[in-house]
Amino acid sequence: MNKWKLSVARIHGLMHHRTGKALLLFCMLLAVFSLYRTRDTFYKRLAWETQQGLKAYTDFSLYREARAADLTQELDGVTSTRPGVYVLVIGESQNKMHMSAYGYDRETTPWLDAMKDDGHTVFFRDARSCHTHTVPVLSYALTAKNQYDSRDLTKAVTLIETSKAAGYETILRSTQVRYGAWDTPTSAIASEADKQEWLNTHVGETTETTAYDGALVDCLANIKPERKTLIVIHLMGNHGSYRDRYPKDATVFDGDSPVDLYDNSIRYNDSVVQHIYETAKAMPDFQGLVYCADHADDVDRNLGHDASHFTQDMTKIPFYMMFSDAYIRENPDVVRELKEHAATRVTNDLLFNEMLAVMGIVIPQEYEKQNDLTSPAYDSDSRGFGHCTGRRSLTDRAVGCILGLLVIR
Repeated sequence: MNKWKLSVARIHGLMHHRTGKALLLFCMLLAVFSLYRTRDTFYKRLAWETQQGLKAYTDFSLYREARAADLTQELDGVTSTRPGVYVLVIGESQNKMHMSAYGYDRETTPWLDAMKDDGHTVFFRDARSCHTHTVPVLSYALTAKNQYDSRDLTKAVTLIETSKAAGYETILRSTQVRYGAWDTPTSAIASEADKQEWLNTHVGETTETTAYDGALVDCLANIKPERKTLIVIHLMGNHGSYRDRYPKDATVFDGDSPVDLYDNSIRYNDSVVQHIYETAKAMPDFQGLVYCADHADDVDRNLGHDASHFTQDMTKIPFYMMFSDAYIRENPDVVRELKEHAATRVTNDLLFNEMLAVMGIVIPQEYEKQNDLTSPAYDSDSRGFGHCTGRRSLTDRAVGCILGLLVIR
Protein backbone atom coordinates (compact mmCIF):
# COMPACT_ATOMS: atom_id res chain seq x y z
CA MET A 1 0.00 0.00 0.00
CA ASN A 2 2.79 2.38 0.90
CA LYS A 3 4.53 1.55 -2.35
CA TRP A 4 1.29 2.28 -4.23
CA LYS A 5 0.93 5.70 -2.51
CA LEU A 6 4.54 6.49 -3.32
CA SER A 7 3.99 5.64 -6.98
CA VAL A 8 0.88 7.83 -7.10
CA ALA A 9 2.80 10.70 -5.52
CA ARG A 10 5.55 10.33 -8.05
CA ILE A 11 3.04 10.32 -10.89
CA HIS A 12 1.39 13.48 -9.53
CA GLY A 13 4.79 15.15 -9.16
CA LEU A 14 5.75 14.23 -12.70
CA MET A 15 2.43 15.49 -14.03
CA HIS A 16 2.85 18.75 -12.09
CA HIS A 17 6.35 19.17 -13.48
CA ARG A 18 5.17 18.49 -17.01
CA THR A 19 2.22 20.83 -16.55
CA GLY A 20 4.59 23.59 -15.47
CA LYS A 21 6.74 23.01 -18.51
CA ALA A 22 3.71 22.92 -20.75
CA LEU A 23 2.39 26.16 -19.24
CA LEU A 24 5.76 27.84 -19.74
CA LEU A 25 5.92 26.60 -23.32
CA PHE A 26 2.35 27.83 -23.92
CA CYS A 27 3.23 31.29 -22.58
CA MET A 28 6.31 31.45 -24.80
CA LEU A 29 4.32 30.43 -27.86
CA LEU A 30 1.62 32.97 -26.99
CA ALA A 31 4.25 35.72 -26.71
CA VAL A 32 5.78 34.76 -30.05
CA PHE A 33 2.33 34.66 -31.65
CA SER A 34 1.48 38.08 -30.19
CA LEU A 35 4.69 39.55 -31.53
CA TYR A 36 3.95 38.01 -34.91
CA ARG A 37 0.41 39.39 -34.95
CA THR A 38 1.60 42.89 -33.96
CA ARG A 39 4.79 42.93 -36.02
CA ASP A 40 3.40 45.66 -38.28
CA THR A 41 1.86 47.78 -35.52
CA PHE A 42 4.74 50.26 -35.38
CA TYR A 43 4.90 50.59 -39.15
CA LYS A 44 1.13 51.00 -39.40
CA ARG A 45 1.18 53.65 -36.69
CA LEU A 46 4.09 55.41 -38.38
CA ALA A 47 2.27 55.37 -41.72
CA TRP A 48 -0.87 56.72 -40.04
CA GLU A 49 1.07 59.48 -38.26
CA THR A 50 2.82 60.46 -41.49
CA GLN A 51 -0.49 60.48 -43.35
CA GLN A 52 -2.07 62.65 -40.66
CA GLY A 53 0.89 65.02 -40.72
CA LEU A 54 0.72 65.42 -44.48
CA LYS A 55 -3.05 65.90 -44.33
CA ALA A 56 -2.61 68.60 -41.71
CA TYR A 57 -0.16 70.45 -43.92
CA THR A 58 -2.37 70.06 -46.98
CA ASP A 59 -5.23 71.51 -44.95
CA PHE A 60 -2.94 74.34 -43.88
CA SER A 61 -2.29 75.24 -47.52
CA LEU A 62 -5.94 74.92 -48.52
CA TYR A 63 -7.14 77.06 -45.63
CA ARG A 64 -4.67 79.87 -46.25
CA GLU A 65 -7.18 82.09 -48.04
CA ALA A 66 -9.98 81.19 -45.66
CA ARG A 67 -7.91 82.25 -42.66
CA ALA A 68 -6.59 85.44 -44.28
CA ALA A 69 -8.93 87.64 -42.26
CA ASP A 70 -7.89 86.01 -38.99
CA LEU A 71 -4.25 86.41 -39.92
CA THR A 72 -4.72 90.07 -40.73
CA GLN A 73 -6.28 90.64 -37.33
CA GLU A 74 -3.70 88.56 -35.46
CA LEU A 75 -0.71 90.15 -37.19
CA ASP A 76 -2.13 93.68 -37.28
CA GLY A 77 0.36 96.12 -35.83
CA VAL A 78 3.20 93.60 -35.54
CA THR A 79 6.56 95.29 -35.92
CA SER A 80 10.20 94.45 -35.41
CA THR A 81 12.37 96.29 -32.92
CA ARG A 82 15.51 95.07 -34.69
CA PRO A 83 15.46 95.96 -38.40
CA GLY A 84 18.17 94.68 -40.69
CA VAL A 85 19.09 91.70 -42.86
CA TYR A 86 18.67 88.22 -41.36
CA VAL A 87 19.60 84.93 -43.01
CA LEU A 88 18.10 81.57 -42.04
CA VAL A 89 19.94 78.54 -43.46
CA ILE A 90 18.17 75.19 -43.25
CA GLY A 91 20.50 72.21 -43.47
CA GLU A 92 19.44 68.75 -44.57
CA SER A 93 20.14 65.32 -43.02
CA GLN A 94 23.14 66.64 -41.07
CA ASN A 95 24.34 64.67 -38.05
CA LYS A 96 26.40 66.76 -35.64
CA MET A 97 28.18 63.59 -34.48
CA HIS A 98 30.00 63.68 -37.84
CA MET A 99 31.08 67.30 -37.40
CA SER A 100 34.50 68.00 -35.90
CA ALA A 101 33.04 71.15 -34.30
CA TYR A 102 31.00 68.77 -32.12
CA GLY A 103 33.93 66.48 -31.37
CA TYR A 104 34.09 64.12 -34.37
CA ASP A 105 37.60 62.78 -34.92
CA ARG A 106 37.75 63.70 -38.61
CA GLU A 107 38.21 67.34 -39.57
CA THR A 108 34.90 67.73 -41.37
CA THR A 109 34.06 71.32 -40.32
CA PRO A 110 37.30 73.35 -40.27
CA TRP A 111 35.47 76.67 -40.71
CA LEU A 112 32.95 76.02 -37.94
CA ASP A 113 35.75 74.67 -35.73
CA ALA A 114 37.35 78.11 -35.92
CA MET A 115 34.07 80.04 -35.61
CA LYS A 116 32.29 78.25 -32.77
CA ASP A 117 34.28 80.02 -30.04
CA ASP A 118 34.30 83.34 -31.85
CA GLY A 119 32.57 86.13 -29.96
CA HIS A 120 30.09 86.58 -32.79
CA THR A 121 28.85 82.97 -32.57
CA VAL A 122 26.33 81.23 -30.32
CA PHE A 123 27.01 77.51 -30.66
CA PHE A 124 24.22 75.29 -29.35
CA ARG A 125 25.50 71.93 -28.16
CA ASP A 126 22.29 69.99 -27.44
CA ALA A 127 19.89 70.67 -30.33
CA ARG A 128 17.55 67.89 -31.49
CA SER A 129 15.12 67.49 -34.37
CA CYS A 130 11.43 67.07 -33.63
CA HIS A 131 11.06 64.37 -36.31
CA THR A 132 13.25 62.41 -38.71
CA HIS A 133 11.44 63.54 -41.88
CA THR A 134 11.60 66.96 -43.50
CA VAL A 135 7.85 67.51 -44.00
CA PRO A 136 6.77 67.23 -40.34
CA VAL A 137 9.90 69.01 -39.11
CA LEU A 138 9.44 72.09 -41.26
CA SER A 139 5.68 72.08 -40.79
CA TYR A 140 6.45 72.98 -37.18
CA ALA A 141 9.82 74.77 -37.47
CA LEU A 142 8.50 77.37 -39.93
CA THR A 143 5.16 77.97 -38.20
CA ALA A 144 3.93 78.96 -34.75
CA LYS A 145 2.85 75.34 -34.18
CA ASN A 146 5.11 73.13 -32.08
CA GLN A 147 4.77 69.77 -30.37
CA TYR A 148 4.39 71.36 -26.93
CA ASP A 149 1.07 73.09 -27.58
CA SER A 150 -2.39 72.07 -28.73
CA ARG A 151 -3.02 74.69 -31.39
CA ASP A 152 -4.27 73.63 -34.81
CA LEU A 153 -1.55 73.62 -37.48
CA THR A 154 -4.03 74.92 -40.05
CA LYS A 155 -4.38 78.11 -37.99
CA ALA A 156 -0.71 78.61 -37.19
CA VAL A 157 0.97 81.69 -38.65
CA THR A 158 4.16 81.10 -40.61
CA LEU A 159 7.56 82.70 -40.32
CA ILE A 160 7.12 84.26 -43.78
CA GLU A 161 3.67 85.67 -42.97
CA THR A 162 4.86 87.10 -39.68
CA SER A 163 8.00 88.63 -41.15
CA LYS A 164 6.02 90.26 -43.95
CA ALA A 165 3.53 91.65 -41.43
CA ALA A 166 6.48 93.16 -39.54
CA GLY A 167 7.61 94.93 -42.72
CA TYR A 168 10.29 92.55 -43.97
CA GLU A 169 10.97 91.71 -47.57
CA THR A 170 11.06 87.90 -47.71
CA ILE A 171 13.32 85.95 -50.06
CA LEU A 172 13.81 82.21 -50.51
CA ARG A 173 16.58 80.35 -52.35
CA SER A 174 16.69 76.53 -52.50
CA THR A 175 18.39 73.55 -54.12
CA GLN A 176 15.58 71.26 -52.93
CA VAL A 177 12.91 69.85 -55.25
CA ARG A 178 10.02 72.28 -55.31
CA TYR A 179 7.30 69.92 -56.50
CA GLY A 180 7.54 66.42 -55.11
CA ALA A 181 5.22 63.52 -54.38
CA TRP A 182 3.48 66.04 -52.15
CA ASP A 183 3.98 69.77 -51.57
CA THR A 184 6.76 70.20 -49.04
CA PRO A 185 6.44 72.77 -46.25
CA THR A 186 9.09 74.93 -47.87
CA SER A 187 7.26 74.97 -51.20
CA ALA A 188 3.96 75.82 -49.53
CA ILE A 189 5.39 78.44 -47.19
CA ALA A 190 7.77 79.76 -49.85
CA SER A 191 4.81 80.58 -52.06
CA GLU A 192 4.19 83.41 -49.59
CA ALA A 193 7.71 84.84 -50.03
CA ASP A 194 8.12 88.03 -52.02
CA LYS A 195 10.92 86.51 -54.11
CA GLN A 196 11.73 82.85 -54.74
CA GLU A 197 14.35 80.97 -56.70
CA TRP A 198 14.53 77.18 -56.96
CA LEU A 199 17.75 75.91 -58.51
CA ASN A 200 16.60 72.29 -58.66
CA THR A 201 14.51 71.67 -61.78
CA HIS A 202 13.71 68.05 -60.94
CA VAL A 203 10.21 67.09 -59.86
CA GLY A 204 8.76 64.10 -58.07
CA GLU A 205 10.10 61.89 -55.32
CA THR A 206 13.81 62.26 -56.09
CA THR A 207 17.03 63.42 -54.46
CA GLU A 208 18.61 64.39 -57.76
CA THR A 209 19.85 67.95 -58.02
CA THR A 210 20.53 70.33 -60.88
CA ALA A 211 23.23 72.26 -59.01
CA TYR A 212 25.41 71.81 -55.94
CA ASP A 213 24.64 73.92 -52.88
CA GLY A 214 27.59 76.15 -53.68
CA ALA A 215 25.50 77.73 -56.44
CA LEU A 216 23.37 79.35 -53.73
CA VAL A 217 26.31 81.56 -52.79
CA ASP A 218 26.16 83.25 -56.19
CA CYS A 219 22.39 83.64 -55.82
CA LEU A 220 22.88 85.31 -52.46
CA ALA A 221 25.51 87.66 -53.85
CA ASN A 222 23.00 88.88 -56.45
CA ILE A 223 20.41 89.87 -53.83
CA LYS A 224 20.05 93.59 -53.15
CA PRO A 225 18.30 93.49 -49.78
CA GLU A 226 16.02 96.11 -48.34
CA ARG A 227 16.79 97.53 -44.89
CA LYS A 228 14.44 94.93 -43.42
CA THR A 229 14.94 91.57 -45.17
CA LEU A 230 14.62 87.91 -44.23
CA ILE A 231 16.48 85.51 -46.52
CA VAL A 232 15.71 81.79 -46.18
CA ILE A 233 18.17 79.35 -47.79
CA HIS A 234 17.24 75.66 -47.95
CA LEU A 235 20.19 73.41 -48.73
CA MET A 236 20.17 69.90 -50.18
CA GLY A 237 22.96 69.47 -47.65
CA ASN A 238 23.77 65.90 -46.72
CA HIS A 239 20.78 64.05 -48.10
CA GLY A 240 21.54 60.68 -49.70
CA SER A 241 22.91 59.77 -52.08
CA TYR A 242 25.87 61.34 -50.32
CA ARG A 243 28.16 61.06 -53.35
CA ASP A 244 25.90 63.45 -55.25
CA ARG A 245 26.04 66.19 -52.63
CA TYR A 246 29.52 67.49 -53.45
CA PRO A 247 31.71 67.96 -56.56
CA LYS A 248 34.52 65.46 -57.09
CA ASP A 249 37.19 68.07 -56.52
CA ALA A 250 35.79 68.58 -53.01
CA THR A 251 36.69 65.03 -52.01
CA VAL A 252 38.85 65.02 -48.87
CA PHE A 253 38.33 61.57 -47.38
CA ASP A 254 39.32 58.64 -49.58
CA GLY A 255 37.15 55.58 -49.59
CA ASP A 256 33.78 54.50 -50.90
CA SER A 257 31.94 53.63 -47.70
CA PRO A 258 28.77 55.53 -46.73
CA VAL A 259 30.71 57.15 -43.88
CA ASP A 260 33.47 58.40 -46.23
CA LEU A 261 30.94 59.82 -48.67
CA TYR A 262 28.86 61.37 -45.88
CA ASP A 263 31.90 62.98 -44.27
CA ASN A 264 32.88 64.50 -47.61
CA SER A 265 29.38 65.97 -47.91
CA ILE A 266 29.70 67.40 -44.37
CA ARG A 267 33.06 68.96 -45.27
CA TYR A 268 31.58 70.51 -48.43
CA ASN A 269 28.56 71.78 -46.48
CA ASP A 270 30.92 73.54 -44.07
CA SER A 271 32.54 75.34 -46.99
CA VAL A 272 29.16 76.32 -48.47
CA VAL A 273 27.89 77.80 -45.20
CA GLN A 274 31.19 79.63 -44.74
CA HIS A 275 30.73 81.39 -48.09
CA ILE A 276 27.05 82.08 -47.39
CA TYR A 277 28.00 83.70 -44.10
CA GLU A 278 30.83 85.76 -45.60
CA THR A 279 28.58 86.93 -48.44
CA ALA A 280 25.74 87.85 -46.09
CA LYS A 281 28.10 89.55 -43.65
CA ALA A 282 29.18 91.95 -46.42
CA MET A 283 25.60 93.12 -46.97
CA PRO A 284 24.57 96.54 -45.64
CA ASP A 285 22.55 96.20 -42.41
CA PHE A 286 23.46 92.53 -41.94
CA GLN A 287 22.41 91.50 -38.43
CA GLY A 288 22.74 87.76 -38.15
CA LEU A 289 22.70 84.25 -39.60
CA VAL A 290 20.89 81.29 -38.04
CA TYR A 291 21.77 77.73 -39.11
CA CYS A 292 19.75 74.65 -38.20
CA ALA A 293 19.42 71.22 -39.81
CA ASP A 294 16.00 69.65 -40.29
CA HIS A 295 17.08 66.22 -39.00
CA ALA A 296 20.12 63.94 -39.03
CA ASP A 297 21.09 60.69 -40.75
CA ASP A 298 22.24 57.65 -38.79
CA VAL A 299 25.05 56.99 -41.22
CA ASP A 300 27.03 54.73 -38.87
CA ARG A 301 24.25 52.13 -38.95
CA ASN A 302 23.48 52.94 -42.60
CA LEU A 303 19.85 53.72 -41.67
CA GLY A 304 19.56 57.18 -43.17
CA HIS A 305 16.65 58.90 -41.41
CA ASP A 306 14.08 56.16 -41.83
CA ALA A 307 11.63 56.69 -38.98
CA SER A 308 10.59 53.04 -39.01
CA HIS A 309 14.12 52.26 -37.75
CA PHE A 310 14.30 55.23 -35.38
CA THR A 311 17.51 55.87 -33.46
CA GLN A 312 18.46 58.85 -31.32
CA ASP A 313 21.28 59.63 -33.77
CA MET A 314 18.66 60.68 -36.32
CA THR A 315 17.77 63.63 -34.04
CA LYS A 316 21.26 64.99 -33.28
CA ILE A 317 21.49 68.16 -35.34
CA PRO A 318 23.74 71.23 -35.52
CA PHE A 319 22.32 74.59 -34.50
CA TYR A 320 24.20 77.88 -34.28
CA MET A 321 23.82 81.64 -34.74
CA MET A 322 26.30 84.31 -35.86
CA PHE A 323 25.76 88.01 -35.24
CA SER A 324 27.24 91.26 -36.50
CA ASP A 325 29.14 93.69 -34.28
CA ALA A 326 26.22 96.09 -34.55
CA TYR A 327 23.70 93.48 -33.41
CA ILE A 328 25.86 92.45 -30.43
CA ARG A 329 26.41 96.07 -29.45
CA GLU A 330 22.73 97.00 -29.68
CA ASN A 331 21.28 93.79 -28.20
CA PRO A 332 23.66 92.63 -25.47
CA ASP A 333 20.90 91.10 -23.34
CA VAL A 334 19.67 88.94 -26.24
CA VAL A 335 23.13 87.61 -27.04
CA ARG A 336 23.90 87.02 -23.37
CA GLU A 337 20.74 84.94 -22.83
CA LEU A 338 21.40 82.94 -25.98
CA LYS A 339 24.88 82.11 -24.75
CA GLU A 340 23.49 81.25 -21.32
CA HIS A 341 21.31 78.65 -23.01
CA ALA A 342 23.95 77.36 -25.43
CA ALA A 343 24.35 74.10 -23.52
CA THR A 344 20.65 73.50 -22.82
CA ARG A 345 18.37 71.36 -24.94
CA VAL A 346 16.23 72.75 -27.73
CA THR A 347 14.16 71.06 -30.43
CA ASN A 348 13.91 72.57 -33.88
CA ASP A 349 10.13 72.86 -33.86
CA LEU A 350 10.91 75.97 -31.76
CA LEU A 351 12.85 77.58 -34.62
CA PHE A 352 9.90 79.89 -35.33
CA ASN A 353 10.09 81.16 -31.75
CA GLU A 354 13.85 81.68 -31.90
CA MET A 355 13.78 83.52 -35.23
CA LEU A 356 11.13 85.95 -33.99
CA ALA A 357 13.06 86.48 -30.76
CA VAL A 358 16.29 87.25 -32.63
CA MET A 359 14.50 89.59 -35.05
CA GLY A 360 12.65 91.33 -32.23
CA ILE A 361 9.21 90.42 -33.57
CA VAL A 362 6.52 89.90 -30.95
CA ILE A 363 2.98 88.62 -31.50
CA PRO A 364 1.45 89.07 -28.03
CA GLN A 365 -1.09 86.24 -28.35
CA GLU A 366 1.57 83.87 -29.74
CA TYR A 367 4.50 84.60 -27.45
CA GLU A 368 5.76 81.66 -25.37
CA LYS A 369 8.49 82.73 -22.96
CA GLN A 370 9.13 79.10 -21.96
CA ASN A 371 10.11 78.38 -25.58
CA ASP A 372 12.21 81.51 -26.13
CA LEU A 373 15.97 81.01 -25.84
CA THR A 374 16.43 84.77 -25.38
CA SER A 375 14.28 84.71 -22.24
CA PRO A 376 15.47 83.91 -18.69
CA ALA A 377 12.21 81.95 -18.37
CA TYR A 378 13.18 79.43 -21.07
CA ASP A 379 12.25 75.92 -19.94
CA SER A 380 15.48 73.96 -20.26
CA ASP A 381 14.40 70.79 -18.45
CA SER A 382 15.64 68.12 -20.89
CA ARG A 383 13.16 65.56 -19.53
CA GLY A 384 10.29 67.43 -21.12
CA PHE A 385 11.56 67.40 -24.69
CA GLY A 386 9.92 64.97 -27.09
CA HIS A 387 10.27 63.60 -30.58
CA CYS A 388 7.26 62.90 -32.76
CA THR A 389 8.55 59.74 -34.44
CA GLY A 390 6.90 56.66 -33.02
CA ARG A 391 5.97 58.41 -29.77
CA ARG A 392 9.61 58.66 -28.79
CA SER A 393 11.17 60.69 -26.02
CA LEU A 394 14.52 62.35 -26.47
CA THR A 395 15.39 60.95 -23.05
CA ASP A 396 14.05 57.49 -23.91
CA ARG A 397 11.08 58.20 -21.67
CA ALA A 398 7.55 57.72 -23.01
CA VAL A 399 5.87 61.08 -23.38
CA GLY A 400 3.11 60.21 -25.82
CA CYS A 401 4.14 62.44 -28.67
CA ILE A 402 2.63 62.00 -32.09
CA LEU A 403 2.57 64.53 -34.87
CA GLY A 404 -0.15 67.09 -34.35
CA LEU A 405 -1.06 66.06 -30.79
CA LEU A 406 -0.20 67.57 -27.46
CA VAL A 407 2.95 66.77 -25.55
CA ILE A 408 3.21 68.09 -22.01
CA ARG A 409 6.58 69.72 -21.63
